[in-house]
Amino acid sequence: MGKLFIVLLSFAFVLVGILYRDSLQIYFNNFIQNSKNFSQGKSIYTPEQLSKFNGVSGNRMYLAILGTIFDVSKGIKHYGDGSPYNYFVGKDGSRAFTTGDFKDESTNKDHILDLTCDELLVLLNWKKTMKEKYRYVGKVIGRYFDHNGKETEYMNQFNDRIDLCKQQKEKAKQEEQKYPPCNISWSAEEGTTVWCTKSSGGITRSWTGVPRQLYTPGKDKPHCVCVNITNNSQAALFKEYDNCSSTSTLCHIRD
Repeated sequence: MGKLFIVLLSFAFVLVGILYRDSLQIYFNNFIQNSKNFSQGKSIYTPEQLSKFNGVSGNRMYLAILGTIFDVSKGIKHYGDGSPYNYFVGKDGSRAFTTGDFKDESTNKDHILDLTCDELLVLLNWKKTMKEKYRYVGKVIGRYFDHNGKETEYMNQFNDRIDLCKQQKEKAKQEEQKYPPCNISWSAEEGTTVWCTKSSGGITRSWTGVPRQLYTPGKDKPHCVCVNITNNSQAALFKEYDNCSSTSTLCHIRD
């Protein structure tokens, strides 16, 4: 009787293996992949799996930023239930790191390509901070990484935007060295006053310059810069302030 039971049980296992061969193969492949990830200290999570690491019932607290998961459990003061940044736990809420919208539960809460360069660079700095303070866990499948943990086309677009933003920032820095910001003050009696010195804008130089309005593409309003009129070949880019001498280092602007 015992031998017959063993034979029948073995037959059942074989039959199940035949009937569910494809499903078992997929499960086995996933198991092997996850084992490799674990051995390398890396893991790939679905959004549903990530959502379970919310600090509830003793679970650890994970959050994702730009698709990368960090364990923020030791930051319970900041990320625990009722804390300021608890919104980020259990999800990729990358967008809110710059917008501050902690109520966004839409499918676009990790969409960031429409943000400004300044916002994207702030977001990148947040990720750097996470990397320095908290343990790296893995990646979440979705907008930034596929099920194999490889970067998606969206991530490629983000990286391209970051490269472009850094180039623009460097260009702006060089432009600022050439055309430093004016000093600015305001009072009810005089309105706005702009003026130039040899260190205005925090940039020390050998010349003083005169206040001019610089119009930048994409900006609604001009900003005040100090221009060296004795060595300036791009005067057309600037506009003089009304009722202010073209050679004066100080101008009063009535608001």
